[in-house]
Amino acid sequence: MDVSQVKAVVFDLEGTLLDRKKSREKFIEEQYERFHDYLVRIQLADFKRKFIELDDDEDHDKPELYKAIIKDFHIDRLTWKDLFNDFEMHFYRYVFPYYDTLYTLEKLTKHGYLTGVIANGRSKIKQYRLHALGVEDAINYLTTSETVGYRKPHPKIFEDMLDQLGTKPEETIYVGDDPLNDVAPARAMGMISVWFKENEEVDIEPLPEEVDFTITSTEELLDILAIAEKGR
Repeated sequence: MDVSQVKAVVFDLEGTLLDRKKSREKFIEEQYERFHDYLVRIQLADFKRKFIELDDDEDHDKPELYKAIIKDFHIDRLTWKDLFNDFEMHFYRYVFPYYDTLYTLEKLTKHGYLTGVIANGRSKIKQYRLHALGVEDAINYLTTSETVGYRKPHPKIFEDMLDQLGTKPEETIYVGDDPLNDVAPARAMGMISVWFKENEEVDIEPLPEEVDFTITSTEELLDILAIAEKGR
């Protein structure tokens, strides 16, 4: 595929720029330790398994997640609000980029590409996460479902990003880890779709006609765009 006309690269946030697995697991482990005196009858592995099972990676779902944890583990000395308040107080500390996130964004910016992020959720939280990742200055535009009024995979949220960038779909690469929310809708918009496949084992893969490129690290984008440099 010809990528010579590409002017912008747009990313999903969680699971693409932000190492969702590392961030979430570190938070779960330390939340468990903070409330260990109340959770002595529950093993860390079980607490972690239940959290991950219930978590859909969106901020708005956490009250329901904690209500289910309280109920399923029969916790009687804590309320869901105790755990949720702890989440809101501490989760900002658990934001980890992939090893090549900042490097890749800096190279894209250096070579004149516009950059953007499309994310479901609240704008303030997503903006903070970009700041905590250390990539805020390398992102030109942020589009969220809160500002647009539509969540991925709705085309409106992708249209909003294109409007902000001032680029045509065929001039824009979109990178995401979710075949249904990222890859398929971006390709349907006419954007060049890149599937970020971090792990070999995945539940859902995009259809061949939905994905233009598959990468296992963000840095591979530089090879696609032929701007990779030897060494660092």
